[in-house]
Amino acid sequence: MIHGVVPPLTPGTMLSAWVFDPLGAALAVVLTVAYLACLVRARRRSAGWHWLRSVAFVLLGIGSLVYATCGALAAYRSSLFWVAAAQAAVLSAVTPMGLALGDPIALAEKALGDRGVERVRQVLAGPIARVLMFPLLSSLLAVGSLIAVFFTGYYTSSVSSSLVREVLYGQLLVTGLLVVLPLLGEEMLPSWCTHPARALLAFVDGLLDAIPGVLVMTAPGLLAPGVAGLTGRTWGPSPAWDQKLGGGALLAVGEVVGLPLLAAVFVSWVRADDADARQADAVLDAQPADSAEPGRDRPWWETDSRFVDRRH
Repeated sequence: MIHGVVPPLTPGTMLSAWVFDPLGAALAVVLTVAYLACLVRARRRSAGWHWLRSVAFVLLGIGSLVYATCGALAAYRSSLFWVAAAQAAVLSAVTPMGLALGDPIALAEKALGDRGVERVRQVLAGPIARVLMFPLLSSLLAVGSLIAVFFTGYYTSSVSSSLVREVLYGQLLVTGLLVVLPLLGEEMLPSWCTHPARALLAFVDGLLDAIPGVLVMTAPGLLAPGVAGLTGRTWGPSPAWDQKLGGGALLAVGEVVGLPLLAAVFVSWVRADDADARQADAVLDAQPADSAEPGRDRPWWETDSRFVDRRH
């Protein structure tokens, strides 16, 4: 599609408008092939894996990636501000959420064996990864990334330069993954970051996600006046109203994703507690009956020294 001659956006064009983006297509192919290869190797090693994780990775993660970079969100990003805002929100929140729900780190460890697990954990324990994934710092990076897109010339440059556009896509994906991968994965956060702490971090992250949308909605002037497609089209909302819709799109997508993220953290918390309880029960069941402490099954008043003398 050529800027200035795109047809009006309708439910039909939302499904039929497609463009080719090299980075989006390449990432989709590479991530899908790598995930499926790890899944096959894990199956060969008889490692258990829930099929819902694979569905989330492919449909929500890869599907949203393809639609955001090659679908209508990419085709109309230079004609409608709210579409560009929705695209940025999807790439920074929805796609990372889908990829993280697929738990690619755990799957890679199951597929690669002991040496592979050691290498993966060495990378995750490195100083750069630890800093970038540090709680709340990663959330601030993701929020700051979205703010920079629309409050600098970043978005305007990405419309006229394919290289800048690809850098923007990659930046949104990486900053989003830095937030959700540690929250939904294991051993990527400091030891003090227990499941209750993760739930609190997910809640705070949901609050921070509202900042870019609110700032865009309340901006006093046009944020991208240099994009001809936003001001020169003869259909759709006015540029000012279009921008307010863009802020609403940022706010809506961020909050809609925040709730499932918080729910996923709570589910992980419950499962971890159940696993600890089963492990404790297994340890107790493995102890021989005669190893129990004398008098453990007797009433407390029969073993309390304060009452022994009173019975005689």
